[in-house]
Amino acid sequence: MAEWITEAVTGRPSQWWMRYLASGVITLSSMVLVAVLWRHMGAIGDPGLILLLTVAASTYLAGGMAGMLSAAIVLFGSFVLFSHPMYPFRYSELDWRQMMVIIVACPVIALMVGSLKEQVDRLKIATKEVQTLREEIRRLEVVKEAQFQCESRFRLMADCMTEYALCMLDAGGSVRNWNSGAERVLGYSDPEIVGQSYSRFFTKEDLLSRLPEKLLDQARFSGRAVEEGWRVRKGGGRFQARTTLLVVRNSQGGPVGCLMVLRDLTQQPGPVDANIRV
Repeated sequence: MAEWITEAVTGRPSQWWMRYLASGVITLSSMVLVAVLWRHMGAIGDPGLILLLTVAASTYLAGGMAGMLSAAIVLFGSFVLFSHPMYPFRYSELDWRQMMVIIVACPVIALMVGSLKEQVDRLKIATKEVQTLREEIRRLEVVKEAQFQCESRFRLMADCMTEYALCMLDAGGSVRNWNSGAERVLGYSDPEIVGQSYSRFFTKEDLLSRLPEKLLDQARFSGRAVEEGWRVRKGGGRFQARTTLLVVRNSQGGPVGCLMVLRDLTQQPGPVDANIRV
């Protein structure tokens, strides 16, 4: 578990033997320092605190299992360190008490600090994930704002083209949005038509010949489909119109829908250019 957490936090594989080696070096160095300062120089009165701090530091820096190794080294070293200089493994009452405190406290400290270390590492991972999520949210907000601006510009442009019925169709041919020209030409308001299939603008004869599906297939294949014929307004009224479907693609080039441009030919006094461009 500790190795996995280390890899997640640092982003590189952990080498467990290096952590164990570092823990052992730190602990042995502390033991030698305590022996010199306490036994030979008498510079410190109680070496127990230094040894306990050594176990805590090794555990926090190298992990829980390395901390237990440090605690084991301190425990075995204490039997030598606290014994009489002239009579190894013979202890005074004070030395015996100090050694017992170390024997009990070292494993407890290693476990507690190891658990704290693991929680700190988990918190680092959670913080990193939260930061990643925040960056993703900011990116999505930028994309959403750009999409909103594009849709707003399209709607403003579409509302100015009152002589054309403009509407966006999804991949299945259902209406996604609708301009004022489409409402004027075809008679449907937004709530009435959004989500409905554009096939309702075709006559029964066209529906039987599956003309709406054929136009969608042609637009997906060639990027554009144009057809002149009778169309049906709300209420059943028929009129001559030119229908142009322009395919809309995503960033990978796949079709995600169509822009339908419909023009009422009965309102035009002369011939109308068949090559309408949007």
